[in-house]
Amino acid sequence: MTEKANILMVDDRVENLVTLEAILEPLELNLVRAHSGEEALKRLLEDDFALILLDVEMPGGISGFETAKYVKHREKTRHVPIIFLTAFGEDPERMFQGYETGAVDYMHKPFIPAVLRSKVSVFVDLYRLKREAERLAHRALHDDLTGLPNRTLFLDRLEMGLAYVERRPGRIAVLFFDLDGFKAINDKLGHEAGDQLLVEIASRLRGVLRPCDTLARFGGDEFTILCLDMSDDHSALAIGDRVLRTIGDSAVVLPGGDVYITASVGIALAGERRDTPSALVRQADAAMYRAKERGKACFEVCDGTGDQRRVGVHAALPVGGGAN
Repeated sequence: MTEKANILMVDDRVENLVTLEAILEPLELNLVRAHSGEEALKRLLEDDFALILLDVEMPGGISGFETAKYVKHREKTRHVPIIFLTAFGEDPERMFQGYETGAVDYMHKPFIPAVLRSKVSVFVDLYRLKREAERLAHRALHDDLTGLPNRTLFLDRLEMGLAYVERRPGRIAVLFFDLDGFKAINDKLGHEAGDQLLVEIASRLRGVLRPCDTLARFGGDEFTILCLDMSDDHSALAIGDRVLRTIGDSAVVLPGGDVYITASVGIALAGERRDTPSALVRQADAAMYRAKERGKACFEVCDGTGDQRRVGVHAALPVGGGAN
């Protein structure tokens, strides 16, 4: 079912709003009234609109032209098209003033219903096409289940990060981890429970990472984290420990029972040589498997040469310890 588009109708006279509603009713839109420019600006902050039908003359408050200027100056609303509604004839000077403020068209009262519906339909179709393009673009770069960046977006951000540190001093760390025993939990409790577990882990980690860090889902139960602006190697160790504690310190409540989960984490630090995004991810992946060999629920760090440097261990409750 197609979601109804929001249309904001702004007029100080109730009878004009009623007329607009009657004309536009066949289009099955969500018609929102505003009786002044001030009310319109408030409505625009509350919802996303496909189009504004804005009366030019509104005595007692800010005019239609002034309202349009505020709309176009706001980052959140500047993209919303405006059709001016006026009872005056085609005054070129006034029309030019309207177009200068950002209007896309004029409609003169009394309205010709078929023409008004046709014009509104055009902008509604454009709005829906734009929303669909945004949705497809988001899906191409994000994981459907968790909403996190996917492999493609992560590698793109990593490439930009590497280019950034080439121009100025800085360190980058890539963390690669998966959940210990996830397959057993998935097999025992079912894929729906497994999906809920992944969503919960993603939510927990979002809450403890810095704004400049990027958490991504690579696929399955594999996740990556890009850490920019690392002051030194100890910062990477601190983040690795934080990931282990965040994942393993409390149970995840699932339909089949409470589940304790741990993770094995590999950390790769960008070295002095020019690393590629794929090379750094491979180093972190290899370090993760070495962490698994050491007993899981720990992390291992390698520097830009790919050599093992340090191992951090975090004691965690047994995987699946609470599941029945």
